[in-house]
Amino acid sequence: MTKKDFWKTPYRKKNRFYIRKDDKPESLLFSTLPSFFRSIFNRKQAVLGAQNWIDLQEPKQKSHKPLVTWIGHASFLIQLEGLNILTDPIFGDPSWLFPRQLPPGISIEKLPFIDIVLISHNHRDHMDEASLSLLGKNYFTQFLVPYGDKHWFVKRQFKQVIEHEWWQTTKTSNKKKKSIRCTFLPAAHWSRRGLFDKNRSLWGSWMIESENYTIYFGGDTAYDSHFLAIGNAFSRIDIGLLPIGPCEPRSWMKYTHISSEEAGQAFLDINAHHFIPMHWGTFSFGIDYFNEPVDRLKAWWQNQQEQLHKKQLHTIKIGQQLLFDLPLISQPTNVFHRDKNDKQKEEQ
Repeated sequence: MTKKDFWKTPYRKKNRFYIRKDDKPESLLFSTLPSFFRSIFNRKQAVLGAQNWIDLQEPKQKSHKPLVTWIGHASFLIQLEGLNILTDPIFGDPSWLFPRQLPPGISIEKLPFIDIVLISHNHRDHMDEASLSLLGKNYFTQFLVPYGDKHWFVKRQFKQVIEHEWWQTTKTSNKKKKSIRCTFLPAAHWSRRGLFDKNRSLWGSWMIESENYTIYFGGDTAYDSHFLAIGNAFSRIDIGLLPIGPCEPRSWMKYTHISSEEAGQAFLDINAHHFIPMHWGTFSFGIDYFNEPVDRLKAWWQNQQEQLHKKQLHTIKIGQQLLFDLPLISQPTNVFHRDKNDKQKEEQ
């Protein structure tokens, strides 16, 4: 397999997915326990600074230009071409062990009609059953999920569920027949819902494309060469939504989560123009102090001014709306792109 093709498809063995052939399911219980107890102490410190990161605004019903609202963690409301897209929705706590440090930027009751829900992977802080159950009552909402997760949704009577392997695309059109393409892309992470289903389903990131705009949602990931593969596959990326935490302890966090500095390098790798950081502040999963991921990102940004010419960093608050009035661009080209319809044709 050439370097160009490395991220085309994950390695699969005995119905489990791996990024590389020599990857093994990790056992991090004993290494994570000390960090968990330290994170409890950090939560008490977080309360002091958390209120400065809340800017709740009334959500718009729709927008044709990119309008991005951070709900918290990896949850965004992305409004584009009159369609409303929700990423990795979680409006409560993933478990009693990890309570929210910041309220959701939009309450689930105030959400506009959601056309598309994008799921990056099945961890409970990204695929939250309580939040999804409330969204799933509407028949017309599409749920685009990683390969292996569709059965979870079907079992709970979700109707419009489409699962994806890496580089597969689903098109959705608005009432004016303008389409949005959502392409499932690689990430360096893993999946699990229960005790025995480690890596039974896929994980990844998403590219959202309209005729004029391109938005990358990074999901949850460690730093790896998939960012360069994605950057090479798309001719232009306007907005990059990238995780920046938890950062510490780096000795084992580096295998599954990206640090602030690595997220900055990933932003350069994909060659995006606007950077919106996410996956920090909402829950205390590491031993970072509350502001650490965003403080480190700002410091990195200051030290990389030569490479960041004409690029912009937006450290938006919970609930804050950011409207982009970007120049019109041609449709980006995805070199590995396959529509779901093409996949179905291959299987017939």
